[in-house]
Amino acid sequence: METENINQEDTIPPTLFQHALRWGLIVGLTSGILSLLLYAVDYSLLADWKVGLSLFAIYIGLTIYSGISYRKESGPYLPFGKAYQHGFLIFVVSGLIATVFNILLFQVIDSDLGGKVTEVAIEKTAEMMNNFGAPQDQIDKAIDDTRERMANQYTLIGQFKGYGFIIIVSAILALITGLIVRKSEPVFDK
Repeated sequence: METENINQEDTIPPTLFQHALRWGLIVGLTSGILSLLLYAVDYSLLADWKVGLSLFAIYIGLTIYSGISYRKESGPYLPFGKAYQHGFLIFVVSGLIATVFNILLFQVIDSDLGGKVTEVAIEKTAEMMNNFGAPQDQIDKAIDDTRERMANQYTLIGQFKGYGFIIIVSAILALITGLIVRKSEPVFDK
């Protein structure tokens, strides 16, 4: 009898919250570790839009993968509402963990890093605009705008504000991943 109960407990699917929390931790730790690796290799990679886009694709891909995993574990179907909740929880949890990693990186490990990354971003902005043939006054304005926008981004308060922005973006991204992950039960006409 005890063996039968143990086997039944092993097959109980995780709750939506448990599954999303676990995957939020996985995605958040992955994001944090990748940020630390980029910093260790070359901090200027933190200001490279191609690297940022690649990390974003990994982030979305892991969230979709985890949603499909949850759908398979909980049954063959997953309504949009639950798929949305699952994705949103993953984004919020992983965003919190990534924010904590960034606070450690920018405030504890290398408190000058925010200024360094800002300067790299300004150089890349000027270089890109120069390559497009933009007039110098527009380049100067873009440099000033970039410097002003990024000045507080890497402060402790700026990073907490960034997490607020992550929550808003998470709501939108969860709509997209929810649409991809959901699987409705077929409707049969009688």
